[in-house]
Amino acid sequence: MSNLQQLQDELETHYRWFHQHPEPSYQEFATTEHIRQILTSHGIEILDSGLKTGLIARITGTAEPDTTLGAGHVIAIRGDIDALPITEDTGLSYASLNPGWLHGCGHDYNLTTALGAALLLNERRDTFAGTVKVIFQPAEEVAATKDTPTGAVTVLNTGALDDVEAYYGVHDTNTAEPGEFAIATGPDSGAVDKFRMRIHGRGTHAAHPDRGINPIRTLGALIDAIQSIAGQDVDPTHPRVVTLTHVESGSTWNVIADDAFLEGTARTAFPEDRTIIHDRIAALANGLAAAYDTAIDFQWEYGSPSVVNDPQWAALAAGTAADLGLSVVPPTPSLGGEDFSYYLQHAPGAFIRIGVGNAERPMHGATFYANLDALADGANLLATVALRTLAQLDA
Repeated sequence: MSNLQQLQDELETHYRWFHQHPEPSYQEFATTEHIRQILTSHGIEILDSGLKTGLIARITGTAEPDTTLGAGHVIAIRGDIDALPITEDTGLSYASLNPGWLHGCGHDYNLTTALGAALLLNERRDTFAGTVKVIFQPAEEVAATKDTPTGAVTVLNTGALDDVEAYYGVHDTNTAEPGEFAIATGPDSGAVDKFRMRIHGRGTHAAHPDRGINPIRTLGALIDAIQSIAGQDVDPTHPRVVTLTHVESGSTWNVIADDAFLEGTARTAFPEDRTIIHDRIAALANGLAAAYDTAIDFQWEYGSPSVVNDPQWAALAAGTAADLGLSVVPPTPSLGGEDFSYYLQHAPGAFIRIGVGNAERPMHGATFYANLDALADGANLLATVALRTLAQLDA
Protein backbone atom coordinates (compact mmCIF):
# COMPACT_ATOMS: atom_id res chain seq x y z
CA MET A 1 0.00 0.00 0.00
CA SER A 2 2.95 2.33 0.47
CA ASN A 3 3.20 2.25 -3.32
CA LEU A 4 0.84 4.95 -4.65
CA GLN A 5 0.26 3.03 -7.89
CA GLN A 6 -0.93 0.06 -5.86
CA LEU A 7 -3.24 2.39 -3.94
CA GLN A 8 -4.46 3.93 -7.20
CA ASP A 9 -5.43 0.49 -8.52
CA GLU A 10 -7.30 -0.37 -5.33
CA LEU A 11 -9.14 2.96 -5.23
CA GLU A 12 -10.20 2.71 -8.87
CA THR A 13 -11.81 -0.65 -8.07
CA HIS A 14 -13.64 0.84 -5.11
CA TYR A 15 -14.70 3.90 -7.12
CA ARG A 16 -16.27 1.78 -9.84
CA TRP A 17 -18.36 -0.09 -7.28
CA PHE A 18 -19.56 3.16 -5.72
CA HIS A 19 -20.34 4.61 -9.14
CA GLN A 20 -22.44 1.57 -9.97
CA HIS A 21 -24.44 1.80 -6.75
CA PRO A 22 -25.64 5.41 -6.31
CA GLU A 23 -28.23 5.99 -3.59
CA PRO A 24 -30.46 8.91 -2.52
CA SER A 25 -29.76 11.14 0.46
CA TYR A 26 -30.37 9.34 3.77
CA GLN A 27 -30.85 6.07 1.89
CA GLU A 28 -27.17 5.26 1.31
CA PHE A 29 -27.45 1.88 3.04
CA ALA A 30 -25.48 -0.27 0.59
CA THR A 31 -22.86 2.46 0.20
CA THR A 32 -22.42 2.70 3.96
CA GLU A 33 -22.14 -1.06 4.34
CA HIS A 34 -19.56 -1.29 1.56
CA ILE A 35 -17.44 1.44 3.16
CA ARG A 36 -17.76 -0.34 6.49
CA GLN A 37 -16.56 -3.62 5.00
CA ILE A 38 -13.50 -2.01 3.43
CA LEU A 39 -12.51 -0.16 6.59
CA THR A 40 -13.08 -3.22 8.78
CA SER A 41 -10.98 -5.39 6.48
CA HIS A 42 -8.10 -2.98 7.10
CA GLY A 43 -8.62 -2.99 10.87
CA ILE A 44 -9.85 0.62 11.00
CA GLU A 45 -12.09 1.57 13.91
CA ILE A 46 -15.63 2.75 13.16
CA LEU A 47 -17.31 4.94 15.76
CA ASP A 48 -20.72 4.07 17.15
CA SER A 49 -22.19 7.43 16.14
CA GLY A 50 -25.83 6.44 15.81
CA LEU A 51 -25.95 7.47 12.15
CA LYS A 52 -28.47 5.50 10.06
CA THR A 53 -26.42 6.04 6.92
CA GLY A 54 -22.88 7.28 6.61
CA LEU A 55 -20.24 6.62 9.21
CA ILE A 56 -17.21 8.05 10.99
CA ALA A 57 -13.90 6.19 11.14
CA ARG A 58 -11.26 6.96 13.76
CA ILE A 59 -7.53 6.47 13.26
CA THR A 60 -5.34 7.13 16.29
CA GLY A 61 -1.59 7.26 15.93
CA THR A 62 0.55 4.83 17.89
CA ALA A 63 3.80 6.79 17.99
CA GLU A 64 5.25 7.81 21.33
CA PRO A 65 4.09 11.39 22.04
CA ASP A 66 6.53 14.23 21.62
CA THR A 67 6.17 17.89 20.70
CA THR A 68 5.66 17.34 16.95
CA LEU A 69 3.39 14.31 16.59
CA GLY A 70 0.00 15.76 17.52
CA ALA A 71 -0.64 13.91 20.78
CA GLY A 72 -4.01 14.83 22.24
CA HIS A 73 -5.17 16.65 19.11
CA VAL A 74 -8.04 15.64 16.81
CA ILE A 75 -8.78 16.68 13.24
CA ALA A 76 -11.28 15.42 10.67
CA ILE A 77 -11.52 14.73 6.94
CA ARG A 78 -14.86 14.66 5.14
CA GLY A 79 -16.11 12.99 1.98
CA ASP A 80 -19.82 12.85 1.02
CA ILE A 81 -21.63 9.76 -0.24
CA ASP A 82 -25.10 10.51 -1.70
CA ALA A 83 -26.16 10.64 -5.35
CA LEU A 84 -28.55 12.60 -7.58
CA PRO A 85 -31.92 11.67 -9.15
CA ILE A 86 -30.53 11.56 -12.71
CA THR A 87 -30.62 8.79 -15.30
CA GLU A 88 -27.04 8.07 -16.35
CA ASP A 89 -25.97 8.60 -19.97
CA THR A 90 -22.19 8.15 -19.82
CA GLY A 91 -21.68 4.91 -21.75
CA LEU A 92 -19.36 3.65 -19.00
CA SER A 93 -18.86 -0.09 -18.61
CA TYR A 94 -19.50 0.45 -14.90
CA ALA A 95 -22.57 2.67 -15.26
CA SER A 96 -25.21 2.98 -12.54
CA LEU A 97 -27.13 -0.18 -11.73
CA ASN A 98 -29.77 1.82 -9.85
CA PRO A 99 -32.22 3.22 -12.43
CA GLY A 100 -32.80 6.95 -12.16
CA TRP A 101 -29.79 7.60 -9.89
CA LEU A 102 -26.29 8.81 -10.75
CA HIS A 103 -23.23 10.06 -8.92
CA GLY A 104 -23.49 13.09 -11.16
CA CYS A 105 -21.72 15.41 -8.73
CA GLY A 106 -18.79 13.09 -8.07
CA HIS A 107 -19.53 12.06 -4.49
CA ASP A 108 -18.31 8.60 -5.49
CA TYR A 109 -14.96 10.28 -6.19
CA ASN A 110 -15.02 12.28 -2.96
CA LEU A 111 -15.74 9.33 -0.73
CA THR A 112 -13.15 7.17 -2.50
CA THR A 113 -10.51 9.86 -1.95
CA ALA A 114 -11.40 10.08 1.75
CA LEU A 115 -11.33 6.29 1.92
CA GLY A 116 -7.83 6.27 0.42
CA ALA A 117 -6.70 8.83 2.99
CA ALA A 118 -8.05 6.59 5.76
CA LEU A 119 -6.11 3.62 4.40
CA LEU A 120 -2.89 5.64 4.20
CA LEU A 121 -3.29 7.10 7.68
CA ASN A 122 -3.92 3.65 9.08
CA GLU A 123 -0.74 2.45 7.39
CA ARG A 124 1.20 5.42 8.82
CA ARG A 125 -0.13 5.15 12.37
CA ASP A 126 3.35 4.74 13.84
CA THR A 127 4.36 8.19 12.52
CA PHE A 128 1.90 10.27 14.56
CA ALA A 129 0.30 10.41 17.99
CA GLY A 130 -2.92 12.35 17.43
CA THR A 131 -6.30 11.30 16.01
CA VAL A 132 -7.88 11.71 12.59
CA LYS A 133 -11.59 11.13 12.13
CA VAL A 134 -12.72 10.38 8.58
CA ILE A 135 -16.34 11.33 7.89
CA PHE A 136 -18.34 9.55 5.20
CA GLN A 137 -21.25 11.94 5.22
CA PRO A 138 -24.77 11.24 3.99
CA ALA A 139 -27.20 13.68 2.41
CA GLU A 140 -25.08 16.56 1.16
CA GLU A 141 -27.52 16.96 -1.73
CA VAL A 142 -30.70 16.81 0.34
CA ALA A 143 -33.23 19.64 0.05
CA ALA A 144 -32.91 20.47 3.71
CA THR A 145 -35.91 21.19 5.89
CA LYS A 146 -36.34 21.70 9.62
CA ASP A 147 -37.21 18.01 10.02
CA THR A 148 -34.66 16.73 7.52
CA PRO A 149 -31.46 18.75 7.89
CA THR A 150 -28.53 18.51 5.57
CA GLY A 151 -26.12 15.65 6.24
CA ALA A 152 -23.41 17.79 7.81
CA VAL A 153 -25.86 19.00 10.44
CA THR A 154 -26.97 15.43 11.14
CA VAL A 155 -23.37 14.29 11.59
CA LEU A 156 -22.49 17.22 13.86
CA ASN A 157 -25.61 16.59 15.94
CA THR A 158 -24.29 13.15 16.90
CA GLY A 159 -21.64 14.78 19.08
CA ALA A 160 -19.01 12.46 17.62
CA LEU A 161 -17.02 15.42 16.32
CA ASP A 162 -17.17 17.65 19.39
CA ASP A 163 -13.41 17.28 19.95
CA VAL A 164 -12.36 18.11 16.38
CA GLU A 165 -10.00 21.11 16.09
CA ALA A 166 -9.72 21.41 12.29
CA TYR A 167 -11.64 20.09 9.29
CA TYR A 168 -10.66 19.32 5.72
CA GLY A 169 -13.20 18.59 3.01
CA VAL A 170 -12.59 17.26 -0.47
CA HIS A 171 -14.62 17.60 -3.66
CA ASP A 172 -13.97 16.90 -7.30
CA THR A 173 -14.26 19.65 -9.90
CA ASN A 174 -14.42 19.48 -13.69
CA THR A 175 -13.03 23.02 -13.96
CA ALA A 176 -9.54 21.61 -13.37
CA GLU A 177 -7.59 18.71 -14.83
CA PRO A 178 -6.46 15.57 -13.00
CA GLY A 179 -3.44 16.40 -10.88
CA GLU A 180 -4.57 19.99 -10.37
CA PHE A 181 -5.76 21.06 -6.94
CA ALA A 182 -7.68 24.26 -6.18
CA ILE A 183 -7.61 25.62 -2.62
CA ALA A 184 -9.19 28.99 -1.93
CA THR A 185 -8.07 31.40 0.77
CA GLY A 186 -11.31 32.77 2.16
CA PRO A 187 -14.73 32.13 0.56
CA ASP A 188 -15.00 29.01 -1.59
CA SER A 189 -18.77 28.61 -2.10
CA GLY A 190 -21.99 30.54 -1.70
CA ALA A 191 -24.45 30.78 1.14
CA VAL A 192 -27.72 29.45 -0.25
CA ASP A 193 -30.84 31.35 0.81
CA LYS A 194 -34.39 31.25 -0.51
CA PHE A 195 -37.00 34.00 -0.29
CA ARG A 196 -40.67 34.18 -1.22
CA MET A 197 -43.40 36.81 -0.97
CA ARG A 198 -47.16 36.57 -1.12
CA ILE A 199 -48.60 39.99 -2.03
CA HIS A 200 -52.19 40.57 -0.91
CA GLY A 201 -54.35 43.07 -2.80
CA ARG A 202 -58.07 43.09 -3.55
CA GLY A 203 -59.45 41.59 -6.71
CA THR A 204 -61.79 43.37 -9.10
CA HIS A 205 -62.76 43.54 -12.75
CA ALA A 206 -60.03 44.95 -14.98
CA ALA A 207 -62.45 47.59 -16.24
CA HIS A 208 -62.71 49.05 -12.73
CA PRO A 209 -59.20 48.94 -11.20
CA ASP A 210 -60.15 51.74 -8.81
CA ARG A 211 -62.49 49.36 -6.99
CA GLY A 212 -59.69 47.00 -6.03
CA ILE A 213 -56.00 46.94 -5.16
CA ASN A 214 -53.85 45.48 -7.90
CA PRO A 215 -51.04 43.31 -6.38
CA ILE A 216 -49.25 43.26 -9.74
CA ARG A 217 -48.24 46.91 -9.25
CA THR A 218 -46.37 45.89 -6.13
CA LEU A 219 -45.03 42.77 -7.85
CA GLY A 220 -43.58 44.77 -10.75
CA ALA A 221 -41.96 47.32 -8.45
CA LEU A 222 -40.44 44.54 -6.36
CA ILE A 223 -38.99 42.81 -9.41
CA ASP A 224 -37.14 45.94 -10.49
CA ALA A 225 -36.04 46.87 -6.99
CA ILE A 226 -34.83 43.43 -5.90
CA GLN A 227 -32.74 42.98 -9.04
CA SER A 228 -30.85 46.18 -8.24
CA ILE A 229 -29.70 45.07 -4.77
CA ALA A 230 -26.75 42.94 -5.85
CA GLY A 231 -25.35 45.77 -7.97
CA GLN A 232 -25.98 48.71 -5.65
CA ASP A 233 -25.96 47.58 -2.02
CA VAL A 234 -23.09 45.08 -1.81
CA ASP A 235 -19.33 45.58 -2.08
CA PRO A 236 -18.73 45.19 -5.84
CA THR A 237 -15.62 43.07 -5.24
CA HIS A 238 -17.64 40.40 -3.40
CA PRO A 239 -19.21 37.48 -5.31
CA ARG A 240 -23.00 37.57 -4.96
CA VAL A 241 -26.16 37.12 -6.97
CA VAL A 242 -29.86 37.72 -6.38
CA THR A 243 -32.05 35.83 -8.83
CA LEU A 244 -35.83 35.91 -9.19
CA THR A 245 -37.04 32.57 -10.51
CA HIS A 246 -40.83 32.42 -10.13
CA VAL A 247 -43.55 35.08 -10.37
CA GLU A 248 -47.27 34.68 -10.88
CA SER A 249 -50.60 36.41 -10.46
CA GLY A 250 -54.10 35.93 -11.81
CA SER A 251 -55.60 33.42 -14.22
CA THR A 252 -57.29 35.42 -16.98
CA TRP A 253 -57.03 38.62 -19.01
CA ASN A 254 -59.82 40.74 -17.60
CA VAL A 255 -59.72 40.18 -13.84
CA ILE A 256 -57.33 41.66 -11.29
CA ALA A 257 -56.38 38.90 -8.87
CA ASP A 258 -56.44 39.12 -5.11
CA ASP A 259 -52.82 38.00 -4.76
CA ALA A 260 -49.46 37.85 -6.47
CA PHE A 261 -46.41 35.73 -5.69
CA LEU A 262 -42.67 35.81 -6.25
CA GLU A 263 -39.71 33.76 -5.11
CA GLY A 264 -36.01 33.54 -5.76
CA THR A 265 -32.60 32.93 -4.29
CA ALA A 266 -29.74 34.99 -2.87
CA ARG A 267 -26.20 33.59 -3.06
CA THR A 268 -23.39 35.30 -1.16
CA ALA A 269 -19.76 34.50 -0.41
CA PHE A 270 -19.30 36.82 2.58
CA PRO A 271 -21.49 36.51 5.69
CA GLU A 272 -22.00 40.28 5.99
CA ASP A 273 -23.49 40.40 2.47
CA ARG A 274 -26.02 37.76 3.45
CA THR A 275 -27.31 40.11 6.13
CA ILE A 276 -27.29 43.15 3.85
CA ILE A 277 -29.32 41.45 1.13
CA HIS A 278 -31.84 40.00 3.56
CA ASP A 279 -32.39 43.36 5.23
CA ARG A 280 -32.70 45.26 1.93
CA ILE A 281 -35.27 42.83 0.50
CA ALA A 282 -37.27 43.01 3.73
CA ALA A 283 -37.16 46.81 3.67
CA LEU A 284 -38.30 46.91 0.03
CA ALA A 285 -41.19 44.58 0.81
CA ASN A 286 -42.33 46.78 3.68
CA GLY A 287 -41.88 50.03 1.77
CA LEU A 288 -43.53 48.97 -1.48
CA ALA A 289 -46.41 47.29 0.31
CA ALA A 290 -47.14 50.59 2.03
CA ALA A 291 -46.67 52.60 -1.18
CA TYR A 292 -49.18 50.48 -3.13
CA ASP A 293 -51.60 49.79 -0.25
CA THR A 294 -50.95 46.03 -0.31
CA ALA A 295 -49.83 43.60 2.39
CA ILE A 296 -46.87 41.24 1.96
CA ASP A 297 -46.07 37.97 3.70
CA PHE A 298 -42.27 37.76 3.45
CA GLN A 299 -40.40 34.50 4.12
CA TRP A 300 -36.66 33.96 4.08
CA GLU A 301 -35.20 30.47 4.43
CA TYR A 302 -31.55 30.25 5.38
CA GLY A 303 -29.75 27.39 3.68
CA SER A 304 -26.16 26.33 4.15
CA PRO A 305 -23.71 29.19 4.79
CA SER A 306 -20.76 29.84 2.54
CA VAL A 307 -17.60 27.78 2.87
CA VAL A 308 -14.90 30.15 4.12
CA ASN A 309 -11.47 28.55 4.24
CA ASP A 310 -9.23 29.44 7.15
CA PRO A 311 -6.09 31.14 5.78
CA GLN A 312 -3.73 29.12 7.97
CA TRP A 313 -5.11 25.70 7.01
CA ALA A 314 -5.64 26.68 3.36
CA ALA A 315 -1.98 27.72 3.14
CA LEU A 316 -0.90 24.48 4.78
CA ALA A 317 -2.94 22.44 2.29
CA ALA A 318 -1.62 24.38 -0.71
CA GLY A 319 1.96 24.16 0.55
CA THR A 320 1.62 20.43 1.11
CA ALA A 321 0.29 19.92 -2.40
CA ALA A 322 3.25 21.82 -3.81
CA ASP A 323 5.67 19.79 -1.68
CA LEU A 324 4.15 16.60 -3.06
CA GLY A 325 4.76 17.82 -6.60
CA LEU A 326 1.10 18.49 -7.31
CA SER A 327 -0.15 21.46 -9.28
CA VAL A 328 -2.00 24.11 -7.24
CA VAL A 329 -4.29 26.22 -9.45
CA PRO A 330 -6.52 29.21 -8.71
CA PRO A 331 -10.04 28.12 -7.74
CA THR A 332 -12.91 28.83 -10.10
CA PRO A 333 -15.37 31.05 -8.22
CA SER A 334 -18.77 29.50 -7.58
CA LEU A 335 -21.85 30.47 -5.61
CA GLY A 336 -23.13 26.91 -5.53
CA GLY A 337 -23.98 25.58 -2.09
CA GLU A 338 -21.85 23.17 -0.04
CA ASP A 339 -22.78 21.94 3.44
CA PHE A 340 -19.13 21.46 4.47
CA SER A 341 -19.65 25.04 5.65
CA TYR A 342 -21.42 23.76 8.77
CA TYR A 343 -18.25 21.99 9.92
CA LEU A 344 -16.34 25.25 9.54
CA GLN A 345 -18.77 26.94 11.92
CA HIS A 346 -17.63 24.37 14.50
CA ALA A 347 -13.87 24.60 13.86
CA PRO A 348 -11.64 26.17 11.18
CA GLY A 349 -10.43 24.26 8.17
CA ALA A 350 -10.19 24.19 4.40
CA PHE A 351 -12.01 22.73 1.40
CA ILE A 352 -9.83 21.11 -1.26
CA ARG A 353 -11.07 20.75 -4.83
CA ILE A 354 -9.49 18.04 -6.97
CA GLY A 355 -9.49 18.30 -10.74
CA VAL A 356 -11.12 15.42 -12.59
CA GLY A 357 -11.36 16.93 -16.09
CA ASN A 358 -14.35 16.29 -18.36
CA ALA A 359 -15.27 19.97 -18.49
CA GLU A 360 -17.55 19.25 -21.44
CA ARG A 361 -19.66 17.01 -19.19
CA PRO A 362 -21.57 19.31 -16.81
CA MET A 363 -21.63 18.26 -13.18
CA HIS A 364 -25.19 17.48 -12.08
CA GLY A 365 -25.72 16.26 -15.64
CA ALA A 366 -26.52 12.84 -17.07
CA THR A 367 -23.16 12.49 -18.84
CA PHE A 368 -20.84 13.44 -15.99
CA TYR A 369 -18.19 11.15 -14.55
CA ALA A 370 -14.77 11.72 -13.02
CA ASN A 371 -11.39 11.05 -14.59
CA LEU A 372 -9.70 8.79 -12.02
CA ASP A 373 -6.02 9.57 -12.64
CA ALA A 374 -5.48 11.55 -9.41
CA LEU A 375 -7.34 9.36 -6.89
CA ALA A 376 -4.19 8.22 -5.09
CA ASP A 377 -2.63 11.69 -5.27
CA GLY A 378 -5.73 13.19 -3.66
CA ALA A 379 -5.76 10.56 -0.95
CA ASN A 380 -2.05 11.09 -0.27
CA LEU A 381 -2.56 14.85 -0.11
CA LEU A 382 -5.39 14.50 2.42
CA ALA A 383 -3.40 12.09 4.57
CA THR A 384 -0.27 14.26 4.49
CA VAL A 385 -2.27 17.42 5.25
CA ALA A 386 -3.82 15.63 8.23
CA LEU A 387 -0.43 14.70 9.65
CA ARG A 388 1.02 18.18 9.11
CA THR A 389 -2.02 19.75 10.76
CA LEU A 390 -1.64 17.55 13.82
CA ALA A 391 2.02 18.53 13.99
CA GLN A 392 1.19 22.21 13.71
CA LEU A 393 -1.44 21.96 16.44
CA ASP A 394 1.21 20.38 18.63
CA ALA A 395 3.81 23.06 17.88
